[in-house]
Amino acid sequence: MQVGGVLYAAYQAAGFGDLEVDEAVDSLEFCDISYGDFASNLAMRQAKSLKMAPREIAERLTSYLQDHPNIDSVEVAGPGFLNISLSSEVWAQFIEQLDGDFFRTEHGKGTRVNIEFVSANPTGPLVLVNAWNGFYGDVLARLYESQGYEVVREYYLNDGGNQIAQLGRAVQQATGMEFAAEVSEELYRGPYIDELAERMVGIYGSADAVQALSPAELGDQAQKLIFAEYIQPTLKRLGIPFDEVYPESILNNTDTIQRLEVAGAVVHKDGAVWFSGEKAGLDKDEVLVRSTDNQETYFLKDISYQYGKLVERGFDRAITIVGPDHHGQEKRLAAALQLLGVQGFVPLWTQAVRLIKDGEEFKMSKRRGNFILLDEFLDVVPVDTARFFFALRDPNTHFDLDLDLVSAQNKHNPLYYVMYAYVRMGSVLKKAKDDGVLIDEAVSCIPKSDLDRALVRQLVELQRLIGRAVHTQQVHSVLHALVDFAGLFHDWYERNPILKASGDERAVRLVLIGHVYIAIQGILKLIGVTPQERME
Repeated sequence: MQVGGVLYAAYQAAGFGDLEVDEAVDSLEFCDISYGDFASNLAMRQAKSLKMAPREIAERLTSYLQDHPNIDSVEVAGPGFLNISLSSEVWAQFIEQLDGDFFRTEHGKGTRVNIEFVSANPTGPLVLVNAWNGFYGDVLARLYESQGYEVVREYYLNDGGNQIAQLGRAVQQATGMEFAAEVSEELYRGPYIDELAERMVGIYGSADAVQALSPAELGDQAQKLIFAEYIQPTLKRLGIPFDEVYPESILNNTDTIQRLEVAGAVVHKDGAVWFSGEKAGLDKDEVLVRSTDNQETYFLKDISYQYGKLVERGFDRAITIVGPDHHGQEKRLAAALQLLGVQGFVPLWTQAVRLIKDGEEFKMSKRRGNFILLDEFLDVVPVDTARFFFALRDPNTHFDLDLDLVSAQNKHNPLYYVMYAYVRMGSVLKKAKDDGVLIDEAVSCIPKSDLDRALVRQLVELQRLIGRAVHTQQVHSVLHALVDFAGLFHDWYERNPILKASGDERAVRLVLIGHVYIAIQGILKLIGVTPQERME
């Protein structure tokens, strides 16, 4: 439905000069159905550059738009809005073309996108906050793929640094080795540490042998086991495949410092190597190499990692989704990459997650303190439900996940509401088949009522939001539009008898439902949710 293309052509025909097609497309929004199908503020957007009154621009555009065969009517409203109604034939043609891939395009063909997400430190099992990061990242990757982009899902493995030595000490402590109180307090704890300690004693022969190892060596062996036997099985359970696991240990940080030196962004002071905040427009300098132990910081490693993706590995865009504790770090990283002349870094953040039950915060496992193991959560909440609820949420907001709502079998549960709409469609089609009612695909499915048109318009909106998500990274807007579609469908279903309708009306409604059913099935598969044939 190329309304933007028609508007662009009218702009050119009116002699207004240069305009990008995307500018015409972005000016369009669905308007109140009583005014038409689309409203455009293009005239107001272009008034300054054209040095004309918006209403005058709109009126000139109208003279070209109203003659187009796909336009039923167009009028100028207010200071210069264009209200555009499409012909019924256009809507009928759109319905005829609906299938499970109606939202797919090749707009991103030839563009390589790296999406790095989850990337939890391999010092323990995945926890609840990783679910948001994981589901949002996976659905975003799916949306990019649907638009023709070449996508690589990447897990960045922090397999170096002091945390690995701390993991080794934690395992040693679990075998009976004693540390000073201030060291012991900072070590990892939990049943998984006790399990690792037993495994290491079995591997090395005795607790004494484990305690004799350097903490870094023992920690390296432990992190490999954690990733292979705790993290990867949980990722598989989430239904999230990764194309690449990229270890921190192979980064070339020396070259990164040299590049920053050339850019004039390195300061040597107090025995440490610093990134110049003044040079990058930041409020303070950031340490690259510490003076206390000569260790490279995560900030330096992150610069190396992102530079490698966007320059050395040839990705056009590098999207990194991190948790709430990384917000400031990613802003500094973006400034460093910009200083190096690197474009295409896109940081995203998810926020904190709390579970709510009976109106109060719910802790699944008190023995583990303030975090909830992801596997424990998935024992209570089905994966498809978790995927939908997390991907539905704007990652810039804190999330209270209500367990009572998750299990509700009513319209207040958004996944239930969507799936019930899909099942209703399937049930009608099955009943028609069982009753021997033939569906005549040759029937022209022209929307007759405002509700007919609203239902189909919402599918156009879903198509538009899927295409836009690769620019906005807004996964949640697609899912909200899907929930809105379900509401429109339920309303339409209650008002429009189908199998009991007269012959012509029944034929049109069955064709409509048949196409819409396949379209919604395609969207559910796109976001990674399994379409259900019946509701329990």
